[in-house]
Amino acid sequence: MANTIQLKRRASGVAGAPAALKSGELAHNEVDDTLYVGKGDDGAGNATAIVPLGGSGGFLALVGTQTVGGAKTFSLVPKSSQDASAATDLVRKSQLDAGLAAKAALSHSHAIGDVTGLQATLDGKLGASANAVSASKLATARTISLAGDLSGSVSFNGTANVTLTAAVADDSHAHVIANVDGLQAALDAKASLASPGLTGTPTAPTAASSTNTVQIATTAFVQQAIVDFGPGDMLKSSYDADNDGKVDAAEVADAAPWAGITGKPTSFTPASHSHPISQVTSLQAALNAKAALASPALTGTPTAPTATAGTNTTQIASTAFVAAAIGALIDAAPGAMDTLNELAAALGDDPNFATTVTNALAGKLASASNLADLPNKVTARSNLGLGSMATQTSNSVAITGGAINGVALDGGTF
Repeated sequence: MANTIQLKRRASGVAGAPAALKSGELAHNEVDDTLYVGKGDDGAGNATAIVPLGGSGGFLALVGTQTVGGAKTFSLVPKSSQDASAATDLVRKSQLDAGLAAKAALSHSHAIGDVTGLQATLDGKLGASANAVSASKLATARTISLAGDLSGSVSFNGTANVTLTAAVADDSHAHVIANVDGLQAALDAKASLASPGLTGTPTAPTAASSTNTVQIATTAFVQQAIVDFGPGDMLKSSYDADNDGKVDAAEVADAAPWAGITGKPTSFTPASHSHPISQVTSLQAALNAKAALASPALTGTPTAPTATAGTNTTQIASTAFVAAAIGALIDAAPGAMDTLNELAAALGDDPNFATTVTNALAGKLASASNLADLPNKVTARSNLGLGSMATQTSNSVAITGGAINGVALDGGTF
């Protein structure tokens, strides 16, 4: 088997040089396909700079066709003899500036005098605010037409007035009240046909005397009806002779003694009184259907609010509270270890499981010691097939005599 020497390398990730290299150490980045080398020495074997040596696509080729990507900056301006001529040649800025020097800016202006014949043409035009006092008709007649829901047209040349007749294409359409500005407010200010609640001083036409229909009666109609009926003894001067605002007969009734009133009740229920349960219809049956506050014997499927997890009071525990408490106890343990019996079986039914494990671990090597706690290192190296090279320091390895075949030297990755 041939010997293999591998460079430090990067197969994927970001392009660019490694962060650090030893002086003279090589590294290949497969991302940008570039070979880098550590240059210089800081006195401890570390490179003071990392420079690219080469790689396909990493540098410009001296000859042949090559595609160059990204922005490139030239330290020297191309010679004047290298001005672009072919359609695909690069154009230098100086060459572009020279070509644009004689051109007008994209945004520029001209005076009227700079445009040939423009002033003479403008002089023959009517000003925007002037009146055409000598024109009797349009040079070309124009047609005014309506569009949309209206149709119609008329020709107008200025010699006489014209009339435009419009035809509505479709006037059969509807709108909701909200589509008409102010309509709802106007409707709200109107009285309803059915039982209107009129305010202010509503008026109506006065019906003819003796009218006996559903027509509204005005105050004038009522007053006339009273006159036509004849006041008789309904005049105020007849039923309120002393003009105190109270009917004379009512004043006589006010003066009647209590004992002189006949047909009055013999007893009156006091304003504040009580009734036993039996006197209230169905009250006892309604109370019998309710649970007592003290030691109620509930039936059916009683429910109660679920207490917050961890609550430890006299509040009623719902089945959901119990299920959540048990779930928290086993803390989502797998089905094979969510009972005490299953946990005991997992521990081998060993009541001294911790001691057993501690004693077993005591015979093991400590990982933090990195094999320093081996009781017999020489025997261990022999059992592993390691020779004297295993005891040499990394910076002083001596290989004497014989041949080394099939050795792979790997620089690792970066």
